[in-house]
Amino acid sequence: MPIWYIGKRREALTGSSEAYKKTIVRYLEKRGYYLKASSDVEAIFPDCILTRKDEEREYWLEAKATTISLRESSFLLQLGKYLTEYLIRVPQSRFRMILACYNIINPTLFEQIFEKFEPKAIREMMNNIVEISESDIGSITSEANPEDIKKFFQETIVIVANPLEIQVAEETITPRVPIAPTLSEAEYAKEILNKFGNIMPLQESDMIFLSIFKLSIPKKLHFGRTPYLTAKSIFDEKPNVPFPPFRLEDGKLYSFNEMTENSLLGKFVHPDSVITVNVEEFDEDKDNQRIVIRILNTWVKNECRRLGLQFDKDTKSYFFPKKENDDNPITIVWTPKFRSSVRELTKPMMTNGRINFWVHRAAEIYAKKFWENYYIQISPRWLFSLDGRNPFRGERADTLDRAFRKSIFNRNPNQFYDVLFWYRYIFSETDVQGNLKLDTFSDMDKQLIKVAEQLKLESDFKPNVEAEEEIEKIDKIEPLSVKLDEFM
Repeated sequence: MPIWYIGKRREALTGSSEAYKKTIVRYLEKRGYYLKASSDVEAIFPDCILTRKDEEREYWLEAKATTISLRESSFLLQLGKYLTEYLIRVPQSRFRMILACYNIINPTLFEQIFEKFEPKAIREMMNNIVEISESDIGSITSEANPEDIKKFFQETIVIVANPLEIQVAEETITPRVPIAPTLSEAEYAKEILNKFGNIMPLQESDMIFLSIFKLSIPKKLHFGRTPYLTAKSIFDEKPNVPFPPFRLEDGKLYSFNEMTENSLLGKFVHPDSVITVNVEEFDEDKDNQRIVIRILNTWVKNECRRLGLQFDKDTKSYFFPKKENDDNPITIVWTPKFRSSVRELTKPMMTNGRINFWVHRAAEIYAKKFWENYYIQISPRWLFSLDGRNPFRGERADTLDRAFRKSIFNRNPNQFYDVLFWYRYIFSETDVQGNLKLDTFSDMDKQLIKVAEQLKLESDFKPNVEAEEEIEKIDKIEPLSVKLDEFM
């Protein structure tokens, strides 16, 4: 299997193994892989186990947030364990290894083993592994068919890239589809169909409600040349004026709002340079599509700020900070169906009256394009802080995150409920029953963007109950129906 060099080779950055693993998994998901298990949740030997559609074989991921060498003892021992696990399995149950790292020392040796499969180079490396190992790898490899050992290296994928290079590479890949549903989400959707309305539950498949919501956006986009270099310089001229969403890029100002002489944005562009285009034609180009998505994400950010949400740059998540001089929890009252419900979003975790840390329900909320349409995707998560305002990082945050994700707080039904809350609370036009069909319109220089429909699909997964506790009863939404196969 060829070695994947992603980006130009340069000095590697420093970072945590857990963050690097998440970056690699996100990249692989965009390339059609699906996560089955992760070492931060399940007790498994590899960092992650992945699979692909129509493939029964598993892919075992080992992510190293560092530079690796085939002369380094600890890495050789780890590689030997993977090879042992591979050889002791019958051929039909053998996995394929994915090795990801920032950089490699002596690329020639890697190419001899992982690309050219030279017997001499493999044999010398195996001798080094056996020499430093205290396990029975020597007896296992000596009894193995040399072709099986060679096949292990033939099937191994080596990815050489640091996080920045992966991020750049991701932009060249078709945007990944929404998060595939888990089995318990199928059970949850079945509960909804059984309890609400006159819809008969599906006999052979279940309806899955996804975390993406269709956007209704203006059909026209306006742009013109501007003498301003940054968005901040524009805001500074009119500090108390609410601006519509726009994007300043390469000396041009882009927006859904008109740029006439009397309009707000028209004062910041050269009048004779303004062009109006159809969005459908404009975003056929990938770079132009990125501009549209960034305008939509600016709109999301404006909506969140209006409600008092704070943006965390590291996790790209929105959350409620604690109130000034007030250590009480932050709660929101909303109406999921016909009765009010209190949602606790920011809470101090205390022992004997002393605050240990604050826990924040948060969400990544961003625009994406799938199937020639724009959508909002909402991914709930947890953040933790010592002061109720500034989320902390590091091992303690990772430990708390794992604890909350394993607990009742993060059962799939509760995650689904979180998604629905953020959807209803931030995008207030959705706070009605039934299927929304919203059109954009112009009113006093305002081009409105609306979140219209939640997407659902039919799943042939058999339901599997994960949580015994009663799920919260929410209203049924009638969105677009899509077959599961279209995602895979």
